[in-house]
Amino acid sequence: MQRISRSEKQIMEIIWQNDRALTTAEILQQLPDEKAWKQNTVITFLARLIEKECVRATRIGRANHYEAYITEEEYRAQETKQFINDVHEGSLSGFLQTLTENGDLTKADIESIMKKMRE
Repeated sequence: MQRISRSEKQIMEIIWQNDRALTTAEILQQLPDEKAWKQNTVITFLARLIEKECVRATRIGRANHYEAYITEEEYRAQETKQFINDVHEGSLSGFLQTLTENGDLTKADIESIMKKMRE
């Protein structure tokens, strides 16, 4: 999966939240008020998301209906893996060491991680 921009991610978040196929008009209605994107802008972002295989479109009548091709969990897993590869040269232990040394991991976090690893 190719990485997506912040703007594309905002579109994806709307689609994920609705858990159903949406038209461009429905996406526009759900954009935050501070986003004054025009319909063509949203269509451009949707076209890019289709190319990146994040969204699929189905034509129903005169409107395209857009739905997620990947889940939010799949997206987060891919982004996390890419971050660890880019910043920590693929080293999960290096990533955890940085979190631990900076005090970002609490004892409860560590216990939760250990529990997940035992499962």
